[in-house]
Amino acid sequence: MHLINPQEVLSKIDGVVEAKNYIQKIKLIRHLYQKGASTANGICSDIGISLPTVQSLLTDLIQSGEVSKQGRAASQGGRKPDLYALASHAFYVLSVDISKYSMSMALYNCQHNQVQEKKIQKITLNNEKKTFDTICNAVEEYLRSSPFSPEKIIAVGFSMPGLLDAYTGINYTYLRFGEQSLVEQFEKKLKKKVFIENDARAMTLAECKFGAGKEAKNVLGIFVGWGIGLGIVIQGKIYQGSSGFAGEFAHSPLVESSEVSCTCGKKGCLEAVASGTSLVRMAKEQIQTDKESILARMILERKGDLEPELVVEAALAGDQRAITILSEVGIDLGRGISMLIQLLNPEQIIIGGAIAEAKHYVITPIQQALNIYCMAKSREKTKLVLYHLGKEVGLMGGVALVNEKLFEEMVSR
Repeated sequence: MHLINPQEVLSKIDGVVEAKNYIQKIKLIRHLYQKGASTANGICSDIGISLPTVQSLLTDLIQSGEVSKQGRAASQGGRKPDLYALASHAFYVLSVDISKYSMSMALYNCQHNQVQEKKIQKITLNNEKKTFDTICNAVEEYLRSSPFSPEKIIAVGFSMPGLLDAYTGINYTYLRFGEQSLVEQFEKKLKKKVFIENDARAMTLAECKFGAGKEAKNVLGIFVGWGIGLGIVIQGKIYQGSSGFAGEFAHSPLVESSEVSCTCGKKGCLEAVASGTSLVRMAKEQIQTDKESILARMILERKGDLEPELVVEAALAGDQRAITILSEVGIDLGRGISMLIQLLNPEQIIIGGAIAEAKHYVITPIQQALNIYCMAKSREKTKLVLYHLGKEVGLMGGVALVNEKLFEEMVSR
């Protein structure tokens, strides 16, 4: 069965019955891709076609190699039904996680398992076409090194920072040039179906599909690296807003501050006092005060630029100044989160990113701030947790994006 370009396949199909059969197969594959192993009855219930039709489709897909039997499900009072799942080699997707200073890539099979070693490359994200070309060249080189047939790699998911409208495929902050949208330019260059999403929304989606938020329907994902990103999931669906910009929480004027300017140019933004950028700024000030601290010695040993991860590492090693800085950041972050709780009343808040690696050193002050600034009734059913996917959450964001969007246009026919 051809999955690489369903629209092209449909245009070549002669006959309504054959076209309907193809679309039903796409719906069945989408069900197994998103839900995992399922029984024939489960598939019937989800995609709304009869059991005999589902069994016929499964037989065809098993013969063509896209689907395989995966044992039996629990009995519901009688013979245990067969479980069906996508064959691990049915198709593959490439995930590309772009940050301000680097990009990472990895290939995943249709069961969301990484099947090719991750590659990391340094870049500086901006609006120059040569940066776009650098990204595309790195992707093309990575795909050429893949042991899998090119036609089996059917989509690419990009997770990246910026004011990004996933509806139009335009990033208004980075890689904005030319008349075509960023998605159109990627698809033209890579010759693959491309999906693109803001990094915080993609990571939140990943945690909801594969990590800490699997059991929740209303979730906020707050990811703190150099900046602060927010993803909002309502009733199991990522919320993007009318223009695709929902979640620009970091640049809300939530802090009374006239001393520190934010990267956006304003003063008083949460990101100015509770992000990795502010963490590094405060750490540099402390190093000047105590040049014999654990953090100061770490910087001398590494001979590199100070990054948020190093401040976290120093705190975990017992550096009291680093612990204090993280506590201050956590308190300010908690103040901002308390407003989100009162506005959105989420079931769960997931804290992720470089600062989340500090664990209790940042979670405890956030919780303290919530106790101070948030109404007790509003917060009592909101669970605060650390992300589960860790440093792979960015790449899994690209996987989650493809999982959500792949075949969407086809199944809506």
